[in-house]
Amino acid sequence: MKILIVDDHPLFRAGFHAVLEQSALEAGVLSVSSVPEALQAMQRDGDIGLVLLDIHLKGDDGFNALKLIGTRFPTTACIMISGDEQESIAARAINSGASGFIPKSFTADEMIAAIQKVLAGEVFVPAKSGMASAPEPSGLTLRQLEVISMLGRGFSNKEIARSLDVAERTVKAHVSAVFEALNVRNRTQAVLVAQRRGFLPSTPVYATAR
Repeated sequence: MKILIVDDHPLFRAGFHAVLEQSALEAGVLSVSSVPEALQAMQRDGDIGLVLLDIHLKGDDGFNALKLIGTRFPTTACIMISGDEQESIAARAINSGASGFIPKSFTADEMIAAIQKVLAGEVFVPAKSGMASAPEPSGLTLRQLEVISMLGRGFSNKEIARSLDVAERTVKAHVSAVFEALNVRNRTQAVLVAQRRGFLPSTPVYATAR
């Protein structure tokens, strides 16, 4: 069985890919950046049994993509992933045919546990208290993984805020949490440690102290 990641941030996608490969999941991992690429991959590879679909994709609506995948590949489970953690969003995902909803505040361990439940045939929606739980200090949440991918590309806090559509102060909090989780003091150290741990590919470091 294989898992397909659909996300348009290349470094985040690579980090997400690495997290799944290093997990206890007995599954191959594929990743693409768009819905058309996802459909092509699923058409070619009949072993894809689960799709991890980001709700916000450039040029594509995640909910429309979910329905399209469900129509063409009705036996393939799909989990929607989003930084928007409103209960209404999670409910809409399930009502639209998703087998689960994973918020980006989840740690890698929480995400893997959710995926395992879906693979076991369950529908996963986080409890309200679980969605607001603090991340484990030993790992990055999916949102933090997204932030570290942008740090690796040299994005400023303002640029990250614009890309994620959140307040700049929220980005500062995420960056601080990343530093604490990785036990580093600045952006360059954070990117280097993330590369060593396999969260980012070994590309040149563009991080600056902006």
